[in-house]
Amino acid sequence: MTRIVVLGGYGAVGRAVARTLAPTLPGRIVVAGRDPRRADAFVAQHPDALVARRVDARDPGDVAAVLTGARVLVMCLESGNEQVARRCLERGVHYVDVSASLGVLSAIGRLDPLAVRNGVTAALSVGLAPGLTNLLARHVTDRLADAEAVDLTVLIGTGERHGPGAVDWLLDNLAASVPEAGGPGPLRVGLPGYGRRTTHPFPFSDQYTLRRTLGVPVTTRLCFDSAALTAAVFALRRGPALRLLRRPGVAGAVSAAMARLRLGSDGFAVRATARAADGRLAAYALTGRGEARVTGVVAALVARHLHGGGAPAGVRHLDQFLDPAAFFAQLGEYGVGQHELPAGTDHRRNPMSGSG
Repeated sequence: MTRIVVLGGYGAVGRAVARTLAPTLPGRIVVAGRDPRRADAFVAQHPDALVARRVDARDPGDVAAVLTGARVLVMCLESGNEQVARRCLERGVHYVDVSASLGVLSAIGRLDPLAVRNGVTAALSVGLAPGLTNLLARHVTDRLADAEAVDLTVLIGTGERHGPGAVDWLLDNLAASVPEAGGPGPLRVGLPGYGRRTTHPFPFSDQYTLRRTLGVPVTTRLCFDSAALTAAVFALRRGPALRLLRRPGVAGAVSAAMARLRLGSDGFAVRATARAADGRLAAYALTGRGEARVTGVVAALVARHLHGGGAPAGVRHLDQFLDPAAFFAQLGEYGVGQHELPAGTDHRRNPMSGSG
């Protein structure tokens, strides 16, 4: 009886992974993590569907033990990812990682020869961004074969509870997103359900991996459902505000305040626009509610795909082995809306980075 292990399975994303998988693989989903009380409490809500195991991702013995009888491991932590991935691939276990950090994904990418040699898959860029953005980029470039560039947009709702780790990641990357002279700038974009928004370049990992997998320049931009918050957050990148933000005490206080912030909804929107040299566009968007929940759903569907076999061996990003249209149709069952956007949808550069 092969199992799927969800490491970090009692966190927000891990719970969504386990809940999504449980109906089709009852009794074969292992909720694993360092805190057995949290794992047991979550599993008790789903009797006969989930199994709890104490696993420290930093302990090779723990990881080896939980991989016995496993076919897939879903990594919902950012702690020792490369080491866990290596152990999975060495033992012939498929690996799914929800990390959004380019450094983590690059380290795992170097394990490609190992994965190919052992005939297993390590699936990366699994979530909202990276993840659905990767599939959207492939979807629009499939429709516009002569695309010369792709613009990705991510709108995040401020009403969803984001943990300190997610907020720290946002602040760290905000500091790294200061525009370079001559580089991509803000863009005015139409988003289904949200109208026109000013979006700002942000160092999501998808744009770096997609430049390699699609062979075209890609820029990813970010905004929030609150236009005022978008303007305020990106204004922090300017001069003294950014230097202040980098101070440990200030950064911690800002992180704590943002984790408690509730200004909007838990909605999200992601959009991809491919542009040809003659101005033709192909654009598509996805919308839904609950970023963490949908990240978990995406990871669960990918894990189920690998569990069933048929994915190419090696380290692969979602756009390299999933059919976008078919996957979007699956997501529709979980409340994710699809939006075919007409050519000519408002998508204009805006030199005023502070506008909302």
